[in-house]
Amino acid sequence: MNKTSIKPFKMLFLVILSTLVVSVSAAVYYSLEMTSTITTAANDVYFVKGPDNGTAGVTIFNNNKSATLAQLKAYPNMSMTYDDPLRIRNNNTGTNYNIRLRPVSRSGNAANFVYINFTLQTSTKISLNYTSNGSTWTDPSTSGFVQVNANTEYAIVVQTMANATATSGQTATIEIAVDIEQ
Repeated sequence: MNKTSIKPFKMLFLVILSTLVVSVSAAVYYSLEMTSTITTAANDVYFVKGPDNGTAGVTIFNNNKSATLAQLKAYPNMSMTYDDPLRIRNNNTGTNYNIRLRPVSRSGNAANFVYINFTLQTSTKISLNYTSNGSTWTDPSTSGFVQVNANTEYAIVVQTMANATATSGQTATIEIAVDIEQ
């Protein structure tokens, strides 16, 4: 074959190749569109201090969405109860909400404690009960949802007990969450 007869084949080859490239790279698609409108909401459910807040060392912060109880005590072989250190308030005057208690984290030597319990005093009491067999902790599961009525406050009762052999100054740190269903 001479050079002039090869040129049409090269040209035909290039046309076929470019057609393949275009057909392989051309994707067919369609789009969905979404528009969102976001409205700010009131802080309807939040923490407030209960009458026992001083004994328990309650501090509320983060726009009343976070709290610490820094002075709770656990005595050996003796149940210690804080009846009303912290409350959950539903400040909405017309809407009831469902809330639950959820374990987040725990630290501290299990050998020093028997139990640490947090109970929300709604009409259906829910609690998180951290227990120890003297060597390992048993962490609770997330509670079920309960209703908190509009314009109402509910106490969180805290109960503790240290192991009979626990020495003074041993600590446990427990973080829980209060989930509010919207």
